[in-house]
Amino acid sequence: LAYPRLIRDVFPVWATGFFLAVLLGAVFSSFNSLLNSAATLFCLDVYVPLKKEGVSDKHLLKVAKIASVAIALFSFIVAPLLQFAPDGLWQVIRIFTGFYNIPVVAVVMVGLFTKKVPALGPKIVIVFHIIAYGLFQFVLGDVISIHFLHLYAILFIVEVGIMLGIGHFRPRAQAWTYQAHNKVDMKPWRFAIPCAVTLMSSVIATYLLFSPIGLVGGLSASFWPLIWIIIAINTVVWWWFGRHDPVPLHVVGE
Repeated sequence: LAYPRLIRDVFPVWATGFFLAVLLGAVFSSFNSLLNSAATLFCLDVYVPLKKEGVSDKHLLKVAKIASVAIALFSFIVAPLLQFAPDGLWQVIRIFTGFYNIPVVAVVMVGLFTKKVPALGPKIVIVFHIIAYGLFQFVLGDVISIHFLHLYAILFIVEVGIMLGIGHFRPRAQAWTYQAHNKVDMKPWRFAIPCAVTLMSSVIATYLLFSPIGLVGGLSASFWPLIWIIIAINTVVWWWFGRHDPVPLHVVGE
């Protein structure tokens, strides 16, 4: 494997043990975090709703421990199979996260921009996505060859359309409205928008730097004018918000 070979060739023999300790610490830390998160999701989102009677904290903690052990054993069994992944571990993770990340994004987007889509819409979309993505990715892959990122985009558009269609033909009886109950000062931070502009500008500048316009093509004539435009936009935005406070919002709950 490439990475172990790199470590063996670069590190002296006496330092490989220290590096292994650091690497194992990082792996165990991430694994422990994911294990706790998975057990928490199972207990709160699956086990508790299925139990009709109330569940005590002591019983829930016991179930969480059992779920953690079961998930850990399952991961121990599956982990060795990853060496047969043709495109590496990262590609496997990206493919399998497609089972849940796209419907979540679609549901959040529809929830942000609509008020009459009922809960039936997201429920249908989640079931549809799992079945459709599994079929196109693992069953019909030899018949219909499509990259999983393109499948992401297609399913996202289809699922948004499904929810909008359900919201049109079977809308909520009453449009959703935000009900504020907490008395929290919601005055926005005056530099929130400038910081957002600067972050987006940094992403664009990084893309330009490592694109054919930048280092790849040897810094073309259009590189520096684009960078100066980005700097000028940021300068104007920071100057404007430095002189003008945003309009204060009301105190939530009043």
